Amino acid sequence: MRKFLGSIALVAVLVSVPALAEAQRRAAPAGGAKHEFGVDFGLAYYDPDGGEAGFKLGTPLDVRVGFVTANKLQWEGRLNFDYDSKGAGTEAAYVIAPGVNVVYAMNRATNRNGMYLTGGAGLNLVKFGPNSATGFSLNGAVGWRKPYGNAALRYEFGIKYDLEASDGGTVVIPKTLNVGARIGLSFWH
Repeated sequence: MRKFLGSIALVAVLVSVPALAEAQRRAAPAGGAKHEFGVDFGLAYYDPDGGEAGFKLGTPLDVRVGFVTANKLQWEGRLNFDYDSKGAGTEAAYVIAPGVNVVYAMNRATNRNGMYLTGGAGLNLVKFGPNSATGFSLNGAVGWRKPYGNAALRYEFGIKYDLEASDGGTVVIPKTLNVGARIGLSFWH
């Protein structure tokens, strides 16, 4: 399992590095960028159904790729990796969560600056001890982009609701409500 997770982490980094290096060369002309690349870090309070609530930190492997448009609406693919060393006491839990969000720039905002609303859905691919399962999640947030040189500082406050993920009758992850924040950098290419 460590080799598999290490391979996913390596692929995510290798995919992100060329875009980040290109974004550092020079700012794209207004309206010339086709993609927004971002990396985020998050903190969330989670409350599982029938379980013990707590806090969790998102790892640096929370990667976003947005498809920039001239409209206020853009689509964004996300890939999040969560690791919980505590799990259920002795077993660690891994969650790989690909998803898609829609990002809507609010009044007087652009796809590079200002307030936005976002919402989306995703999968939770879970490995918990000997069990593995797939579940679904829904999320919504309000966020802001603040220019930072050729990039933008991006932060969000929102909620995420994970539906139950079970493995043939064994509940691997119960229904869980997450409330939290994330902060990261965005680059355009």
